[in-house]
Amino acid sequence: MVNRELSKAEWLNKCEAYCAKSEHCAADVRRKLYEWQAPAYLSDEIVQSLYSNDFLNDARFCHAYVHDKVEYQNWGRMKIQAGLRALDLPDSEIRDALAAIDENVYTKNLRALIASRKSDSEDKRLHFLAQRGFTYEEIKRASHA
Repeated sequence: MVNRELSKAEWLNKCEAYCAKSEHCAADVRRKLYEWQAPAYLSDEIVQSLYSNDFLNDARFCHAYVHDKVEYQNWGRMKIQAGLRALDLPDSEIRDALAAIDENVYTKNLRALIASRKSDSEDKRLHFLAQRGFTYEEIKRASHA
């Protein structure tokens, strides 16, 4: 098989297929292009095209990220916020997505984590929950409710 360079359109199609499978952000696409060894000069143009054609959408990505981290990984707001900021997403989109967290689910998850660590010392439990991204105030409120 002859190894040939892909055209810009072929790289774009490959990225569109990648984005169509699940929500991704620009940082994910840039990393994938690098892994696929795409020419670096195409990155910005491809990402812009993906935004233009709604394959990438920062608000949609932030909401999906927040939902998944709360529902499936039991992360707290602080860890979720740090994860989104590390992906260089707009603060306004991060704030909106965090504001949409279902408080009942969030509190239920936190209480379940607290209960699962009842045998730990209070310091160890607080340290564990802080690493999961929960604030001391959230932990205190959930522990005494």
